[in-house]
Amino acid sequence: MDKKVLILLGVSLAAVISCGKKEKETPPTRSEFITVYETSEAKAVDNIQVPFEGAQDGKIHVKSNVPLQWKYLIDLNEPDQEWFSIKSVEEVEPGHFVVTYDAASLLPLNSLERRDGNLSFSSPEAFLGKYLPIRQGYSRRFFEDFSDLNDGTVTLTGKQTFTTDEYPELNKDFFDYISFNAWAETDNEFRSKNITLDVTVSGGIFYDTRLTTFRVNIPIGTGADKSNLKYFLLMGNGERMSSKTHFIFSVANDDRVYVHIDNFAAYVVTEAEMISLFEDEELLDDEVEWE
Repeated sequence: MDKKVLILLGVSLAAVISCGKKEKETPPTRSEFITVYETSEAKAVDNIQVPFEGAQDGKIHVKSNVPLQWKYLIDLNEPDQEWFSIKSVEEVEPGHFVVTYDAASLLPLNSLERRDGNLSFSSPEAFLGKYLPIRQGYSRRFFEDFSDLNDGTVTLTGKQTFTTDEYPELNKDFFDYISFNAWAETDNEFRSKNITLDVTVSGGIFYDTRLTTFRVNIPIGTGADKSNLKYFLLMGNGERMSSKTHFIFSVANDDRVYVHIDNFAAYVVTEAEMISLFEDEELLDDEVEWE
């Protein structure tokens, strides 16, 4: 067959195939909307992260251009603990509702584990609805209560140190909160106001200081309670932490001061939760490289 004929056949076939394909249709954009924000209308949110210390008269704003039927539902994982409650829903202007809520503190529980709920509202006429997850605390991935030790706590005095077991490997795409109880005993009244504990991490840094060691003041006490629960953010320095990562507790007090440590735990904090923890977005953009 002549080469020119082959070329013409090829062009004709391509044209037929091209004509047989349907152009991908762009789905229409709905004009109806329901948006939620906490402080700025320009910063819509898809979930509410309740602080560890709870909230009194916490507020969220809901805006919609369709009539809303408030059938809000708090679906608690732990129904016996009424930690979250809606106080009021006020329409401050047409289509703009302010929801006021109370949430109990997690700190008295000596735990930062996650509590979940869902706030539900909808517009049946427009076949539009929205579920707003409500969260407090974070998913725990590591815990040590030192129950295998003699007195059930780590006790340090003098220039002693304690090294934890190997810590689970961290990925660079999330951060961790670490928490623990720490209190001191002493018969030296002068030293009772200046007792410190250093926490050092291998393979990572602390968000607040950008250093590998975090120093905290330790109060006088007789046991673990909400007043001596410490928690702060840890980050992996943009790299995957070693599977042999561990924490070192150290004190530099005299032998008349005893520092007790208990309930050491770590909780996963995702990128989205990080943003909700820190309102200064420029700080996040400047200091943290998201990948």
